[in-house]
Amino acid sequence: MKFEKFYNSRVFGFFDWLYRMFILNILTVLFIALGLAVFSLMAALTALLIVLRSAKSDFDFPLVKGYVKSFFANFVPVLKLSLFYVILGLLLLFNSYFFYLGFVDNGGFLNEVLYYLALFIDLVFILAFVNACFVYVYFPNLTYWKVVKYSFVLLRAVPLQALSLAAFLAAAVALLFVKIINIILIFIFVALFIYIANLLLEKIYLRLAAEGVRPRDVFLYLRDKRENS
Repeated sequence: MKFEKFYNSRVFGFFDWLYRMFILNILTVLFIALGLAVFSLMAALTALLIVLRSAKSDFDFPLVKGYVKSFFANFVPVLKLSLFYVILGLLLLFNSYFFYLGFVDNGGFLNEVLYYLALFIDLVFILAFVNACFVYVYFPNLTYWKVVKYSFVLLRAVPLQALSLAAFLAAAVALLFVKIINIILIFIFVALFIYIANLLLEKIYLRLAAEGVRPRDVFLYLRDKRENS
């Protein structure tokens, strides 16, 4: 049948993937907003990653239900991590603003170097924060502080991947000033960024995981409670 042929075509597959990315992006932004970002940012990104990596092996699960259950199942466990990164991020933001004012008001080579150094540290922090979501999902046996530690340390183990993600962020910021493209990015940016990050990091982190340790997946949270009773 023509419909079956279209259903199995690459065109349908692409638009189906785009639709899922759109739904997951909306859910992520919504849950981040509901938790005022401070309390829900990491939980929302973690749930997004769990659903995205689970969907690679099996699309046969309710997308919205899978995301919601993943979010609430991990909300309390990652709350400490989320607060830590938010507070550290605010401190670094203040630090960058301080050096920016010094550079604007006084000029000078030293102030310029300090300002760009602060921006570089901010970029490393953003990558480490994103990486923390991956460390939490791929290495569920780690303690909170080890997640923090390896979120920074493992960036040294994946330098090309980290540079690729930094380049993607820079390109996305530049594209936000391009009409039409910026509208598309707004609706899929968060999901697309985590999707690309997972493509870059998944194989490496699966190899680094201890034997017998399985990453968190959505099916763990979708099991009927009666099965566990």
